[in-house]
Amino acid sequence: MAGNHLLKQKSIKLNATMNMVKIIASMIFPLITFPYTSRILGPEGIGKTNFAFSLVGYFMLLAAVGIPMYGIREVAKIREDKKALTALIQELLVAHGIASILSTAAFVGMIFFTRKLHEEYALFLIVSASIPLSALAMDWLYQGLEEYVYITVRSLAFTGISMVALFLLVRHESDYITMAAITVVATLGSSVLNFWNARAIIFAKRELPWRFQRHIKPLAIVYALNFIISIYINLDTVMLGFLSTAKNVGYYSSAMKLTRMLLGVVVSFGAVLLPRLSYYLANDMREDFDRMLQKSLGIILLLCLPMTTALMTISREILLVLAGSKYLPAAGCLVITAPIILFIGLTNIFAIQILYPLGKEKSLVLSVSLGAAVAVVLNLLLIPRFGQFGAAWGTLVAESVVLLAQFILVRRHYQIHWPWKNLAKYIFATMAMMGLLFVVRWSVPESRMWIRLLIDVPVGAGLYFSLLFLMQEDFVREVFAKMKSHFSIHAEAVN
Repeated sequence: MAGNHLLKQKSIKLNATMNMVKIIASMIFPLITFPYTSRILGPEGIGKTNFAFSLVGYFMLLAAVGIPMYGIREVAKIREDKKALTALIQELLVAHGIASILSTAAFVGMIFFTRKLHEEYALFLIVSASIPLSALAMDWLYQGLEEYVYITVRSLAFTGISMVALFLLVRHESDYITMAAITVVATLGSSVLNFWNARAIIFAKRELPWRFQRHIKPLAIVYALNFIISIYINLDTVMLGFLSTAKNVGYYSSAMKLTRMLLGVVVSFGAVLLPRLSYYLANDMREDFDRMLQKSLGIILLLCLPMTTALMTISREILLVLAGSKYLPAAGCLVITAPIILFIGLTNIFAIQILYPLGKEKSLVLSVSLGAAVAVVLNLLLIPRFGQFGAAWGTLVAESVVLLAQFILVRRHYQIHWPWKNLAKYIFATMAMMGLLFVVRWSVPESRMWIRLLIDVPVGAGLYFSLLFLMQEDFVREVFAKMKSHFSIHAEAVN
């Protein structure tokens, strides 16, 4: 697969379209499975599995040694040079494999020497398989080559299989271990398929000398960056698991699951654009870089403002419908953490689309270090007293600190052109949408939560985008024009 497409320039529109299909699917599947698993397993079962996967995430990070993020950029730079690409992939794969073996051994040892983990040793042993499988996945290769059609099809296939298995095998409250196993098996299939498809490059005859040392310094910086980021991304769940109860972890992780489901839409744009932005800079195409970045900033603001506002306004309805009344204690967490959709949307642009392609990794490390330090201190102070709400506040404040730090650092290296005119339109349309959501809440009784949500989502989104269209917002009008053109061409073809 990879070998046959090295010299083909990928369409950024096709990449964005396929990635959007993947995102929509990643939102739809949890909307189908989450109401089922949350009711079957309850807050405690959900809490145990989320604690296990959050903890193993640190060891997967240790095993990755910064390769996923570094690999995307480096593959994108040399994707047209087959010899250099083969050498790079083989070196990174060997490094990832060795680190995975060591990390897996460390995690298994931790299971048997930590009482809290040993009590659920079967669960933790199963999730430990995720560590070596992450080395085989090599998503960084496919993203660097911009193979988003393959990534999307593969993701849909294995997500569908795991969803069917979930409904067939998870039937009782005690089946949380089975649910973890299904997730790991789906990862196994995806990783093996990735490895198999890349075999032409992995096992290609090497024509360049081995040069592991060239990766040490950049990987060390990226690894430090990723590790520090993970502190304030996963530390909330891990510290809740150690300092509080599994039930509180269940409440908090349920709220964060909904928040991160929407975050997937936002973060995906950075994943799609990173290889192309890196390619532009490597080939001195600064005007293309600036133009794409400005459009990306507009899209993030257009999406994040209504998402954040809607999640805060209808948090109770969402939890009652999707998770059930047992999870109502998580409604406050959802309101507290909703603004991180906007915060992470902006930091995704500052970090992944500006600072990292520009080679300013040290600035990134500094900004996320501040966020990590704030997260650790606040979690230690707030979780023992306020449980899941303490973790939520810690996450929100940490993300706001990172956003502020990155904004200051970006201004030193790049002049951002803010779409002030369009931003005023986004805010107006968001406020109108929020007013509509309150009218629906007052008009439809709480006993009819399904009806509320069925009205809120389509009508709220329809009002938001209709107002932007009427106010002649650039991106929305462009999308409408392309849709109209597409349907006109289709109609002419039919006639």
